Amino acid sequence: MNYLEFLEHSFDVEKKMGECPPESRLEYLSEYVFNFTTYDSDISVLFAAKAVEVCAAINNGKTFDYIKDPESYKWYLLMCNMPFFADRLEWGTSIRGAWWGAHPGRQIEFQSCGLWMGENQCSDTMKFGREDWMLFIAAVITFAAGSET
Repeated sequence: MNYLEFLEHSFDVEKKMGECPPESRLEYLSEYVFNFTTYDSDISVLFAAKAVEVCAAINNGKTFDYIKDPESYKWYLLMCNMPFFADRLEWGTSIRGAWWGAHPGRQIEFQSCGLWMGENQCSDTMKFGREDWMLFIAAVITFAAGSET
């Protein structure tokens, strides 16, 4: 599956059909991917931007580089404790070196009411192996970097 196209399409659908459409890609990610509830567009965008930064650090295996900055360190620990991250991370002896991983014998699961395949809302839980999850996260990072349309 092309996860970037999937996110682009879902964002477009939510902008057109949603009762309270997202004003930006980051606002979309905040609500429909990271599942943050703020009722504040500016805070939603801030939370999503920080979540995307943490996703990139984890995906690229650069968590120790990311947390060198004290402010990034705080955001990293906060995000790693949010449900989106906490249920999908492994870290061995230190959360500071976390990586994406499902518990043994399980896949990484994800569900959102803001994902669309064509005209159909995806209501089923998506299941990912670690490598596919990393591809999905890479698409989230690329999607977030796109123009704020």
